[in-house]
Amino acid sequence: MNKKLLFTAAAIPAALFVPTVAGAVGADTVTVTGKNTVNETLKASIENLPANSIVKGYQWYYVDGSKDSTNKPISGATTASFTVPVEAAGKAVFVEATTTKDDKYKSEALLINELKLSITKPRIDSSSNYAVPGESVQVGGAIVTDEAGAKLQSNQITYSYQWFYKVGESFTIIDGATKDTYKIPNNALTDGITDIMVKVQAKVGTSLVESVESDVITISNEPSDSMIEEIKTLLINDNKYNVTSLESFKAKVTELESKYQGLSAAAKANVKNYDVLKRATADVDLISKLNEKVDKVNEINEKDLSKYLKEIEEAYDKFDLLQRSLDLNDALYNSIKNILKDPTDIDEFKEVRRLNQAIVALLDYKSSFVTYVPTGIESLQSAIETIEKDIAKLSQNYRATVQNQSILSDAKSDIKKVEQFIKLFDKLSEKDSPSKQVTTAKSIRTAFEKLTYKQLKLVPEKYMNTLLKAENAENSQIDSLNREIDSYVGDVDDSYPIDPSKDSWQGHVNNVNRIINEYKGLTKNSAAKIVGYNSLLTLQKDFKAAEKIIKDMDAYQKLSETPGVAESKLKTNYTNVLKAYNKLTSLQQSLVYNANDFLLNTPTITVNLNGKEPADKAAALALKAEVEKLANVTKYTFTQFESAVNAATTKYKNLSSGGRKYVTNYYLLTAASKDLSGVKSFHKKVQTARQETDATKQAKKIQTVQTAYAKLPANQQHLAKQQYEDLLNNRLEDAPDVTLLNNEIAKMVSNDSYTVSIEKINELSTQYKNLSSSDKKRITNASILTTAVSDVKKVESFMKTYEKSFTSNPTTVIKAFNKLTSKQMSLISPEIRQSIIDKDQGQQQSNESALKLVESINSLIVNGEYIDDLETKVKEIRTAYDGLSSSEKSVVKNYSKLTQAESDLKKVADVHALYVPSTEENEAARKTWQTAYGKLSKKLEILYKKMYANDL
Repeated sequence: MNKKLLFTAAAIPAALFVPTVAGAVGADTVTVTGKNTVNETLKASIENLPANSIVKGYQWYYVDGSKDSTNKPISGATTASFTVPVEAAGKAVFVEATTTKDDKYKSEALLINELKLSITKPRIDSSSNYAVPGESVQVGGAIVTDEAGAKLQSNQITYSYQWFYKVGESFTIIDGATKDTYKIPNNALTDGITDIMVKVQAKVGTSLVESVESDVITISNEPSDSMIEEIKTLLINDNKYNVTSLESFKAKVTELESKYQGLSAAAKANVKNYDVLKRATADVDLISKLNEKVDKVNEINEKDLSKYLKEIEEAYDKFDLLQRSLDLNDALYNSIKNILKDPTDIDEFKEVRRLNQAIVALLDYKSSFVTYVPTGIESLQSAIETIEKDIAKLSQNYRATVQNQSILSDAKSDIKKVEQFIKLFDKLSEKDSPSKQVTTAKSIRTAFEKLTYKQLKLVPEKYMNTLLKAENAENSQIDSLNREIDSYVGDVDDSYPIDPSKDSWQGHVNNVNRIINEYKGLTKNSAAKIVGYNSLLTLQKDFKAAEKIIKDMDAYQKLSETPGVAESKLKTNYTNVLKAYNKLTSLQQSLVYNANDFLLNTPTITVNLNGKEPADKAAALALKAEVEKLANVTKYTFTQFESAVNAATTKYKNLSSGGRKYVTNYYLLTAASKDLSGVKSFHKKVQTARQETDATKQAKKIQTVQTAYAKLPANQQHLAKQQYEDLLNNRLEDAPDVTLLNNEIAKMVSNDSYTVSIEKINELSTQYKNLSSSDKKRITNASILTTAVSDVKKVESFMKTYEKSFTSNPTTVIKAFNKLTSKQMSLISPEIRQSIIDKDQGQQQSNESALKLVESINSLIVNGEYIDDLETKVKEIRTAYDGLSSSEKSVVKNYSKLTQAESDLKKVADVHALYVPSTEENEAARKTWQTAYGKLSKKLEILYKKMYANDL
């Protein structure tokens, strides 16, 4: 569109040209409502259209003023409502409605008002009345409005800027400065840029408006320079603030900090001495908080007061000379001195000595053992509590000088352990079964044996009596069982002493089973006191073996009384039963109460050779008589039996087949031959054991022989008995005597102490180790030996510590000694025990020279300040301390105060070494000394003035 032509049409509304269309004129036209201003909304109204018209669409147009021109549709304006855009300002618009019949109806043209822009005066926003080199300033103000009332939106306005600086009395543009912000060059002042201003131009659509010039702002370092000068006033010199009162100084610092924070970043960067302000702010905060802490001393609990005062003292000691200049007239310093109060009271020191003696008096040294003087837990606890309350009444520094407080802590620990031990008795009740009482007593005894000598002496006697009673709860049961077992298996040789019968048999079996069950219910230690239990187990097995034979013999007797039983069957039955009986041991045979009846009821055997008698019948019958004698081996020695069996065997072999049939008891000869063979085999084992020359090895082999002998059938036991007993009676002399060893072990302990030496325990341990496994089971006191061996190892370990450290570091030895149990201590010679106790007692006695040294060290500081002539006094104390023994040095609990004084003397001397007089030539060196001097704490500053008064 021709802009010039549009401007003419808009300027002459009467000459508007609207093309002719249906409904363009008259009553049947579209009407437009709304304000003809930019950003207002126009609305098409179709009230005047023909009845029943249905509008299907709208289109808004810009009016072209020429008859031949085509009106321009407005893009996107296709609804009944139309918001007037900026580009419509000064133009005429109309709307066209189209019906469903494609009839078109247009409104009259409506002229949109022109924009009449105005802009306010811009300003330059800065952090102060000045702009600082390096600062970025920004345009403010320059608000654009339409005088005709159009409500302009910010995104419809386009701004452009131009910055100017003053040259002489005129202004010239600043090249490239066309944004809403302008960063002032760091070299602006040197380049002559001292005053600047800005102009703003705004554009809305095609309308332009330009602002007047902003006020001029001056570029200057004034904000930074002013701040620098004000900060300088905070100091008199590097080591002293310019302060008349802490409150006013704090207010001044707060004010300057607020001003500083109000500066631009560039202005802040130019404040080169800001560190002074920053430190002053921190120092004011530190001393203010310390003042508050001092003011609250009276509100602190007694238990926390010592720590609280120490924090106050340490905080002030960290202040350097500059910080302390905020403490006008040493007001805070004097307040702190008043509340600290160094412990120099003679009466308090006397109380320390009294408490030292009271602690040592808790112990009694005699008979190379140490015990507590208060003999009960309650009395010891009461004594400890009294001492600790008195210690708590001392000042903090003097509490540390009370010696031997480890005795108190050890005593409290001992009380606790004894109380824990006594608590174990809650598990013990007389209502419990004997075995349960014994089991519980065993655990209590184990705990008791772990107590040290001092601890066990605190255990009331009644508890030990209760323990002994519980440990013996099974004794009556043990005695009863031992009597019963002895009645069954005592003094057993070849037969049991009970002589059972048919009527008493089951009663004996039941008794044996009951005894075994009772045994199984015993504790391990009690079971070890039962004598002959293994023999009783053998008896139980023998009952079962004998019972079978008894039943077989009864069955044979019934069979022999039964009419019509064949001789051969009766003979076979008899022979089988007899063989089984002969396999029994002597002890088992002694239980077969019907053996005699069986043996006398031999079956009758008829020899039938159809009337033909062999020539050697007489010889056969004679042999039969000889074989019959072999049934009773007790009539023979082994040699005789061997000769008789061999002779009978030879005779039998020489008989004819017919003659052999007359030897109807041949089965006896067969059994005798087997017995002979079994005894010979057993004799080989006896011979092997007899030929062994090593006693220990022979003992093991004899054990094998004993086991084999017990398993031999009765006949064989009789025949082998002579050589068996010869072996036992002629065993090597140094074979172990188990009973003797068991008794010696039992005697090792008495009254919770060992009665033998370490060497004897090791000797008994070696003997036990050399026993066979079966002999070890016979040592019922093995647990005593095991504990003793363990104690020996601990004592031997202790003795190594003793030999290595007693002279150089007795404290280590004493601590290790006090951890030993009563029994372990008893293994140490009385002389060594006494030497350790003497050393312990010597260390625990109050050391007067060491305590005086503690007092001297405390006197180095009076009211928070070092005394005059400190250096001389420190050297005297150092010499005295170095002359103390290690144990005496341990008494000097305030030794750190001496080393602190030595360190402080060196710090002051190091600063003094930097001192130079104040001259122009020495300015740098003087500055170095002043800096070092300014870092001294208040205490060291006072010490410096005492030692080097001429420097100041």
